[in-house]
Amino acid sequence: MEKYRFSYQDIHRTVRSLAGRIGAAGYEPDVIVAIGSGGFIPARMLRTFIDRPILTVGVAYYDKDNKPTANPRKVQWIEEAERELRGKRILLVDEVDDSRATLEYCVRELLAHGPSAIAVAVIHNKLKDKRGSMPAEVSLYAAGLDIEDRWVVYPWDAPDIDAHDALASEAKARRKRELRAEMKARLAGVEPAERDKRSRLAAEAFAALPSYRDAELILAFLPMGEEIDTAPLIDAAAAAGKRVAAPRIAGADIEFVALDEGWRSWERDRWGIPVPPAERPALALEEIAGARCLMATPGLAFDADGGRLGRGRGYYDRFLAALRRAGGAEDEALAGHGKAAAGADAGAANAAEAPRAGLYAVGYGYSFQRVSSVPREGRDAAVDGLILA
Repeated sequence: MEKYRFSYQDIHRTVRSLAGRIGAAGYEPDVIVAIGSGGFIPARMLRTFIDRPILTVGVAYYDKDNKPTANPRKVQWIEEAERELRGKRILLVDEVDDSRATLEYCVRELLAHGPSAIAVAVIHNKLKDKRGSMPAEVSLYAAGLDIEDRWVVYPWDAPDIDAHDALASEAKARRKRELRAEMKARLAGVEPAERDKRSRLAAEAFAALPSYRDAELILAFLPMGEEIDTAPLIDAAAAAGKRVAAPRIAGADIEFVALDEGWRSWERDRWGIPVPPAERPALALEEIAGARCLMATPGLAFDADGGRLGRGRGYYDRFLAALRRAGGAEDEALAGHGKAAAGADAGAANAAEAPRAGLYAVGYGYSFQRVSSVPREGRDAAVDGLILA
């Protein structure tokens, strides 16, 4: 049976995203209650972003011989629960919503202590028929990621963390290959008329970004034939008096070159992409980092947490990392602290932009390029928002 294996980095990103969604929903807990043993580590991670005290409960679905029982049972509970929980807003945390029986049991037990509100947060929700149901009193249910009904091996369950991470990395690489093949096939199927329509919608959504008005420099890719067309974006930005630059491959990296009115007549490479002439100077990283810069970033797939899947050569990952370092971004930003929101067919933009000075990078493409989760490793740079039309 195929298993899910998540690294600590994967869990951390998912928990951070989960905390953001809980905050965006307006739920402010007074106390976090962790279901042991699976909820201990996720609850502690959540506390980094939601600074509230943690209480723990122990609930078992297995007997002393590690055989499943008919119903959950308490093996440890909160002492003086009446005093600790009455009138409080509770955030109940576990690692996975599997059958939902344990979550339902814990919610009902906690409701007996008179909280003012209760919410449930899990790292992963298995897409399957549930034995239990979520009581109507639950104010908010939030899952970091919906997954298929497979066995999950968490890093805290692994006897050998190095072997676990190696298997998790192999699974990510396999998923990236599959996702690249899927998205390339879907991109190849977009009809010219549909491409024109969605390209215009994407350009309009890009220009509607709050940071667009004050942006001094627009970084835009020049697309392959099957990618969304950035010409409407470039033309609109130039008409608005903004500097626009496009990439050129320089060895193992990319650099950006300012466009002129004749960019459409530049010599094209084997993919049909106009190539900035060699005699045109590249913009210095420090120059880009010092400007109010808005970037349309290509990719094959994107997710709502800023994850981006490129074509495998790492050009944009290296460029974004170098640019953020040049702009003085902290390591956390290099790894990607994206809070992306994807538009539907109308190409709606993310309204809440990151406060980072210098650069705001959006994933730019078609709406079908949004997936539930992009496999990510440490070198994979995230985007800050999405424009998907």
